[in-house]
This record gives sequence, C-alpha cells and structure tokens, in this order.
Amino acid sequence: MSMEKFAFVLINVLGGIAVLGSYLLWLSNPMHDAGLLWGSIAGMARMAYVVSMLAAAAGYFAFTPWILRLDPTQTSFTAINLCFALILFPSAMWMPLTFEYLAVPDAWRWWAMRGVLMVVGLASLALIWLIARVTPAPSGKAAAIAGAVFFTLQTLAFDALIWPRYFPQ
Repeated sequence: MSMEKFAFVLINVLGGIAVLGSYLLWLSNPMHDAGLLWGSIAGMARMAYVVSMLAAAAGYFAFTPWILRLDPTQTSFTAINLCFALILFPSAMWMPLTFEYLAVPDAWRWWAMRGVLMVVGLASLALIWLIARVTPAPSGKAAAIAGAVFFTLQTLAFDALIWPRYFPQ
C-alpha cells in the first residue's frame, strides 16, 4: 500500500473514531439533552433531515471504498486526504462546540460551531470535484459521485446552511 493510501486509511480510521467518539462522549453525558441539537426543526422537516443523514452515510460508504481503489500513481491523494481530514476532524468538533454554545451562548461559540460546519460542507463540495476529475477511473465512478453529492447535500446544505437558521441564536 502506498504512503498516500495509508494516510487515507489512517485519516479515515482516526477521524471516524474521533467523530463517533465525540458523539458517544457527548450524548452519553446525562447533562446533554440530544433533543436540543435539533433546535426548532420538527415534524416533516426533521424526517427530511433523518432521511438525508441516512443518504449521506450511505454516500460516504459509496465513495470512500471507491477512492481506495484508485491508483496512487495516477491520482494524487494529497487533495483527497486534505478533504477527508477537513471533513472528519471538524465533524468531531461540532457536537462539543454545540453543547458548549448551549451552555454559554456567545458569539464566539456560535461562529466556531458554524465555522466547523462550513469547513465540512466546503470540503465535501471539493471532494465531489476531485472525484469527478479522476481519470482513468475505476468502475463505479457515477455511484461515487452520487454518494458524494448526497453527502454534500447533508453537510453543506442541511448542516452548514439550513440547520443554523433553526437553532437558537
């Protein structure tokens, strides 16, 4: 395995642990009410969010293994690895920052929370562009692009742009 692919796997493993770990640690604390994370999103809008989150997760599992199949002699993993790092590590910061903001609602925490969501969303958008540019591409490129689009719809549109409008400010 090339060093670039090894770095890709390492970013995904460590970043995945960081994201899931942050969710586990913050949601397992009885002082943290997970319902507060929804803000004023309710009813059908919440259902749309849940569907989008599931589609985004499925999308992640569509494009990530596809990227692993790329030939590192023909595709530079540097930008791909940067995108994954900018998706996973700020994602791990979102929930702690959100609960920090709920505990002490000030402008700094609000913009820090919004900032990590925007970084994730923009890195997701860049990932679509990188996947689309891969040539030669292994089979399944259309599915990888579709997965990245669903992922970006969640991270950029729903999380970074829509969710803050329904969250207490």
